[in-house]
Amino acid sequence: MSIQAKTFDNGARNSESTVIELNRVVAQAEELLKTLGEEGGAAAEAVRQRVLRTVSQAKARLSEAGSRARVYATDAAQATDRYVHDNPWKSIAVGAAAGAAVALVASLLLRRD
Repeated sequence: MSIQAKTFDNGARNSESTVIELNRVVAQAEELLKTLGEEGGAAAEAVRQRVLRTVSQAKARLSEAGSRARVYATDAAQATDRYVHDNPWKSIAVGAAAGAAVALVASLLLRRD
């Protein structure tokens, strides 16, 4: 596995852990909102502040995840571009094979109807 592939794989795992963390944050926010509905006065204000803080943290993590995803996508595109420039005939062959496979599947699907 190449360095780029390993980096991309680690990025995917990081994105998964970010999504899991965000789900946890949302669950906490829902729990806090339930508590807010049951409480009044100073306790309600404290809960509101905690919810706002939690939502702010979730937004920051989503922004970070989006930035990381852009970086990984850019890295993958650059690696692909380098490969195509280094191996133009192999890339053409792969593209032609993929096109032939799509054409074959399409023709089989059209004949079934």
